[in-house]
Amino acid sequence: MDKQQSAGWPDFLRNLAGYKKDIVEQCRVDSYHATIIGSLVLMVGIYAAIAWSFFFGTVFHNPFIAVGAGLFMGTFIVVFDRALIASMAGGRPRFLSLAFRMLLALLLGIFLSQPMILKFFEPEIEREAQILVDKKVLERKHELENLYAPEMTALAGQKKVLEKEIADAKTGRDQAEKDFRQEMDGSGGTGHRGYKDISKKKEALLAGRREEYARANAVSVPRLAVLQGRMDSLQNNITAETDTYRRENAAFGTLIRAEALQSLIAKDESGTLRSRYYLLGVILTLIELSALIGKLIFNSRSYAAKTTAYSDEEVKETEVRREIAFHDLETYKRQKLDGDGRKP
Repeated sequence: MDKQQSAGWPDFLRNLAGYKKDIVEQCRVDSYHATIIGSLVLMVGIYAAIAWSFFFGTVFHNPFIAVGAGLFMGTFIVVFDRALIASMAGGRPRFLSLAFRMLLALLLGIFLSQPMILKFFEPEIEREAQILVDKKVLERKHELENLYAPEMTALAGQKKVLEKEIADAKTGRDQAEKDFRQEMDGSGGTGHRGYKDISKKKEALLAGRREEYARANAVSVPRLAVLQGRMDSLQNNITAETDTYRRENAAFGTLIRAEALQSLIAKDESGTLRSRYYLLGVILTLIELSALIGKLIFNSRSYAAKTTAYSDEEVKETEVRREIAFHDLETYKRQKLDGDGRKP
């Protein structure tokens, strides 16, 4: 039982690597190489599952969804590598398939390196993200101010006109009061003291100015209150929407973190962050390609030769069966024609 279990694990690894059991068992060296390649395929699958689970964990808050999606991606990588290695059984690499796998590994390496870098440099990313959020809040405030600017300008113009009307009426009243007093005490006007004809005319003018000022206040002050209320309402809308935008962006999402990373890379004069970012991408890409690299290192000439021989044998058997089938068909055809020709 123990021997069967110990033999089952190498068989599993060789099958995982895409090697046919009945053929690879005849190749002692290539059988050993197949177990190594199968181990690499398994490790790449485990790595892919962990890496993708980590990535999906930054997107989904539900751990079951993150782990399930990670396992799916790990299984996909294993199946794809197994298919690619199996396609190279004849010893001749399929360059289109290799190019596609390398491109996929490169893209996945770049794609997965970003969330890892975000995690490694999380404190710096948080600080830079806060700076970017503050800038975006200011930009949002300016956008709202520009949105309400036409109405605010119109309201301010109307308010200025009404204030000028009140100010002009007040100036006219004050000037009339001054003229009347000077005429009464003889310090201005005609220079004659006392309540005389000119004083009476100036008193009448003062009364008219006071009425104009009273009418201006009665009409313009309520309108000024309405205009000021509308302007305050618009300003409150700007403040409220800005505060709402700030609260909605209090939790840093993936996009703002990625933007903060790019901002830090641009500000990094030493190049440390940039070099580590690129180096991590290269490392992840090489890990993705480790099983394929192992297959290219181990040439598996014996297995390739036997696989080719089996394939050629199956092709020849198919051709023989095809010739036999055609021969039987021709024989049947001749017998059928001869039988029909002997009938009276």
